[in-house]
Amino acid sequence: MFRVSAIFFPCLTLAASLPGCLLDVEEPLDIAQIGAPPEDDDEVKEIETDPKGKKASGSSAPQAGAACTVAATIKYTTSGDVTTASINSTAVAWFTKGAYTVRMTGPSRTLSAGVTGVPSVTTTMWIRTLATPFDPVTMGTTARSAWLNAARAVNCVTGTSDILGLAYQYIEGASKDAGYANGADYHDYLGLAWDPIDANIIAADTTQLGKIDCSGYLRLLFGQHANFLYNGVEAKIPMSLYVAGTLTRSSKDQYQSGPGKVIVPFRTQPTGATAFNGTPTATELAAIEVGDIVFFDSSCDYSVSTPACGTDWTSIGHTGIYVGRDTANNARFISSRSTANGPTVANTGGWSVFNNATGVSGTYPKRFRGARRF
Repeated sequence: MFRVSAIFFPCLTLAASLPGCLLDVEEPLDIAQIGAPPEDDDEVKEIETDPKGKKASGSSAPQAGAACTVAATIKYTTSGDVTTASINSTAVAWFTKGAYTVRMTGPSRTLSAGVTGVPSVTTTMWIRTLATPFDPVTMGTTARSAWLNAARAVNCVTGTSDILGLAYQYIEGASKDAGYANGADYHDYLGLAWDPIDANIIAADTTQLGKIDCSGYLRLLFGQHANFLYNGVEAKIPMSLYVAGTLTRSSKDQYQSGPGKVIVPFRTQPTGATAFNGTPTATELAAIEVGDIVFFDSSCDYSVSTPACGTDWTSIGHTGIYVGRDTANNARFISSRSTANGPTVANTGGWSVFNNATGVSGTYPKRFRGARRF
């Protein structure tokens, strides 16, 4: 842990050279107005609080047709916390009570790892966020359908990346290829000061410009970027250091008290499995959907025959986003890792895969500990 000075660097001086400052490279479109290993561990910077106060890696051609057409009638069914939206008896979107993220169908696209020999992911799933957590009572069917029609339409507009599209902009060889530094938050990557709701202003660490750790990467994607602008409101998840229900700073806190709901509760291994073999079961894998957040114990030593690992959520030290099944049918995730020197969906330092399959190299399947839907 280390202490950061609270000196403010005006955004204006950096606007010409840094994405995300004043005018992002990608302006969100208001459619309503138009119509790992131990070294991958992340760390919270210690703050003094005061009560006063190159080429694109994903390809997707805009497509007209069913994926984008405004629907006059959308029907909803609810099972547990999940509300499914259907058009002409075909499921097109899934809302989860208490979560910001909405998974929906859209134009098919292939997300490439940017590294030769690494299987790509082809998907019709798109992930956008609501301005507030979903509540089927307060967001009635009329408002819900208006939002969903707008979101489906924007999926077919060039330059309005969803969460997955944004994530792939930072991998190896991509347009915003980011590096890795332990403790580097989203504002360090951007070179901007951050004014959290539960601490004084935190200056960017100038030695970490252009670099980001795993939990900072998620904050960049879900909290800094607006993936959708609807009725003049940018869809971003509120951020803090430690406030429950917001996008907190460390991976372990994002699991324990982050936004949304837990999908796979923390466990060191499924019932009946070898101690600390975290490989998810078929039931757990089926519960984890594209866009969900997966969590790992990055400090457990698997080089010994009988590892002694942490037994609760405080042992979580790495996190990423599940992006879907790749062409080899493995559950692939994207995260910022030290060995790969930044965001990756490739296999440097261990495959970015968390299911146990023949030929999968690395310990991420064993390190898997839980999942949450933001």
